[in-house]
Amino acid sequence: MKNIENVVILSVEGDYPFKVFRGKLVVAGMEAGFEGVVYQSVGGPNVRTVINAEDAEALQKNGFSVETIELELQQKVLNGEILIEQNR
Repeated sequence: MKNIENVVILSVEGDYPFKVFRGKLVVAGMEAGFEGVVYQSVGGPNVRTVINAEDAEALQKNGFSVETIELELQQKVLNGEILIEQNR
């Protein structure tokens, strides 16, 4: 089941092989912030994302599984199904 409508990466920090990124996603019209890391390993890139605690609570109150959304978000990052906002 697809919950995430949109993912935007707002900032990326770090160097190879480890990058930290921050962004926002939209689920059912609700915006939520998140942080994540991408790092290289023998089998390819790995991604871990965490939705901000306050936003995670709001998603749960609206009947969404935060764990499911975080897994979907990780998959979208790995597949490049994101927008990257340019520095202004």
